[in-house]
Amino acid sequence: MKTVLVTCVGSGVGQSAIDSLNLKREFTIIGCDGNPNVYAHSFCDRFFVVPGLYSEGYTDHILQLCITHNVDVIIPGHDHELVLFAKEEQKFKDNGIAIIVSEPNIITISRDKQDWYDFFAPLGCKIVPTISVKEFLKAPDESIFPAIVKPSGGSASQGISIINKVEELDGLKEEDIIQPYLFPEKTDKNYQKIYDAVKKGKFLQLSEISIQLVFNKEAKFSGIFISKNALKNGVPVFVDPINPDEFEYTQEILKFVPILENHNVKGPVNIQGRVTPNGLFFFEMNMRFTGITGNRALLGFNEVDYLVRDALIMEKPKLSSYAMNKVGVRQVACTTIPRQVTHAKKKVLTVLGAGSEVGQYFIKRHQDKFEKIFLICRETSHTKYIEKFQHLKNVEVVVETDTNATEYLTQSDVFINLVSALAYEEDVKKFEAISFVQYWFNKVTKAKIPFVLNLSSQSVYPQQEDVQKSETFKTSNATTYAFQKLIIERFVEQVKEYAVQSSVINLRAARILNPENKKQLGFFGKIIDKINVEEPFTIANPNNNTNLIHIQDVVDAIVFFINHNERSILPQALNLGGDNLSMKDYVHTTEEVIGKKAKVEWGDNSQSIISSCIGTKKLNELGYDVKFNVKDLILDISRK
Repeated sequence: MKTVLVTCVGSGVGQSAIDSLNLKREFTIIGCDGNPNVYAHSFCDRFFVVPGLYSEGYTDHILQLCITHNVDVIIPGHDHELVLFAKEEQKFKDNGIAIIVSEPNIITISRDKQDWYDFFAPLGCKIVPTISVKEFLKAPDESIFPAIVKPSGGSASQGISIINKVEELDGLKEEDIIQPYLFPEKTDKNYQKIYDAVKKGKFLQLSEISIQLVFNKEAKFSGIFISKNALKNGVPVFVDPINPDEFEYTQEILKFVPILENHNVKGPVNIQGRVTPNGLFFFEMNMRFTGITGNRALLGFNEVDYLVRDALIMEKPKLSSYAMNKVGVRQVACTTIPRQVTHAKKKVLTVLGAGSEVGQYFIKRHQDKFEKIFLICRETSHTKYIEKFQHLKNVEVVVETDTNATEYLTQSDVFINLVSALAYEEDVKKFEAISFVQYWFNKVTKAKIPFVLNLSSQSVYPQQEDVQKSETFKTSNATTYAFQKLIIERFVEQVKEYAVQSSVINLRAARILNPENKKQLGFFGKIIDKINVEEPFTIANPNNNTNLIHIQDVVDAIVFFINHNERSILPQALNLGGDNLSMKDYVHTTEEVIGKKAKVEWGDNSQSIISSCIGTKKLNELGYDVKFNVKDLILDISRK
């Protein structure tokens, strides 16, 4: 998977780029910012705190970060980075890293409103007349009033003053620029509001036209998005799309295109303007994505995805047209992120399926390692859960109808799913398990729990193929049991679609044996008993292969991953197993451990009908090895 790094994700621009990328989730997203506690942190696969963008060596730090984490494309998230990255672009290219940025000269021109006017107005672009306050005061022309005064290099409507007469210029900076105020047409629904506000020296940002032009890596014009926006304190809060094919002033906008192409502009170009009684006039240009880039993506115009694909030369990307029966809104949003340094020494855990074999074994041995454990159960299991767990002081049983269940999830650091119908149970039980898990995983996603673990099964691999299966081996839903397990795995994987910072893992466990529960051991326990009492038995398919794991190793693996320091690098699927062996090997090993000869009759010895062999190399590379081999397991069972 290709990796995209977005800088300054705490800015509206950086956040909007992250939102656009997350619509598809086809790239690994790395976010960085000088502040660790930013909204976008929650939506990045990985997040890094970096030096401030004005600090010495900033781009070198970003370059090293990109090299270390195999970044393919950089998206600058702040105005002041554009020239920095543009000047250093070749250094990144030499390391195989693309930056979505234009040439430094044209960026510099666009960043200064006076230079911008002086450059583009003579080329036929209808930019509002612009002059410095200093020059204006040399020969004041009162026909300019009401006027707007603002910093030549400002953004987000900072430092703006509305001036109705010359005297009001006293105390303002001479290096600022002054422009005639652009009133909308009198037929515009916001005309009177704007007119009344200007009379009082107030600044209202309504009925502004926002244009996003997109240029590919060859500096060729690739798409346009036009909208009428309403802003609050310089931030767009309402976006009303305009069809470029029907907009009266589209050709006026397109006058910029050949100029920008001739000056090798690449990436996004945002132009702001207003339709006045004298037509559309422009008052600002920014060579970057904007705060409503995410809104545009939600409306079907995903410029970020297009430009990333274009930079990566993945395939011929396409910029779609956009929804005309929807509008964009931007208001306050809330999210949570994990603490950089945790205050609590112990984690809060929620378990689904604690009544299962693994669940009971886990709670019994590890409940004291957690600050609090919430056990969610169905109404039909409530009495059983109370009997089994109510004596544990830090464990709380939560019935599915509990109105506070969602709050418990939001308090949780870890969520474990152990719910699954057993292989021999009827299909209706499997359907009920799937439905129950789906209901809770919708809530888990919204709760943004940092770590989610699901205990799956090696049964998701085709059992007819007699090879050792790695995590990349094709899965199979040939049985309803495997179908159930795969569906639940999908629920887990989809958590990251909407809670990107959550780490998720499906542990595909081998055949789990609990020496403390004879009924749970099934066939493998019976073989040990029969050999012990010298009772005859038959093995119909001695070459059938299996993989056995002690329940203690399963529980230890769960704890291992809960405490893993780098959960963000964990794969979403991992095999968890012990020894691969045939039925014949199991019988012979049992004979060796017990010291008795089996009275066994062997069936067809020619082939394997069923094979559950799995490989655990990836698990071992992460630092986890099982403690019990097959001999240990048989010995433990025989002692009970």
